[in-house]
Amino acid sequence: MRLALHLSTYNGSEFLPELFASLDAQTDQDWVLRIRDDGSNVEELAKTRAIIGVHAEHRRIDFVGGVNIGFAASHQEMYVAHDEELVLLVNQDVIFTPAYIATVRRYMEEHSDVAAAAGTILRWNWDTNHVSRLTNIIDSIGLAKTRSHKVYDIASGISLEHCTAQCVPIFGISGCLPMYRRSTLGAILFDRMYTMYKEDVDVAYRIQKLGFRSVRVSGTIAYHFRGFQQSILHRGVSTRFQELSYRNHLRNLRKHLSWRDWLFDGWAIVPFECAKIGFFLCTNPMILWRTWRRIFLKRV
Repeated sequence: MRLALHLSTYNGSEFLPELFASLDAQTDQDWVLRIRDDGSNVEELAKTRAIIGVHAEHRRIDFVGGVNIGFAASHQEMYVAHDEELVLLVNQDVIFTPAYIATVRRYMEEHSDVAAAAGTILRWNWDTNHVSRLTNIIDSIGLAKTRSHKVYDIASGISLEHCTAQCVPIFGISGCLPMYRRSTLGAILFDRMYTMYKEDVDVAYRIQKLGFRSVRVSGTIAYHFRGFQQSILHRGVSTRFQELSYRNHLRNLRKHLSWRDWLFDGWAIVPFECAKIGFFLCTNPMILWRTWRRIFLKRV
């Protein structure tokens, strides 16, 4: 099956040398890399173009610069520009181990009922000398869903050797590094309305409703630099990002929950949503007003 890699860049030139070095080291080189810059500033765009130019001498790279339209729309724009059956979404801040692409690709090719897959994603960061330091701390080994329809990264922040969640059922694959099957998803990879946050959850719901599987592929690892750490109180997360996350959470509930879900899981959903409302009432009530106006009044 033909494979396309999608890379949406945004002011991330400092990450790209590490990413491209790991791509050059892949045992599977039979793919096309499609890159769209999502509105980086002038200086960053120039650096990004220079780095891509070096690597474009060795492989086929399709690069397009553009205005900022958000993560979801950026990937959807690349998705409709080709017809490769398998699509691997690559964050600019990831590092692959050499067999990552080959291992996940082989699994997808051998299991036609799998619509999304990824390996084990660990975290990496820089030390005080700005040298890469790969860790054994889990970033994501898949998405899980509670009865309240809260979706979270399984075992995120836990060291790999102490993880006891390897057998937790997978609901979906994190948007950090998923490989998707086009024949399952059809013409829409990501709904452009999501901008960023929870678009991977929307895809997970769609895959599940279609009767296909999302799978964590064992035996292969990649590393992800997490820009901010998750926090119950959303410390360090801007108001805009909190609003996008909450808006897309409600959008997923509206799109994907049936009356059966409310009947059997309402006892868990309602208290969870009330807790969210209470949190925003105490911290930033305008998030509630803007989100509800957009979701429930304008119906978008």
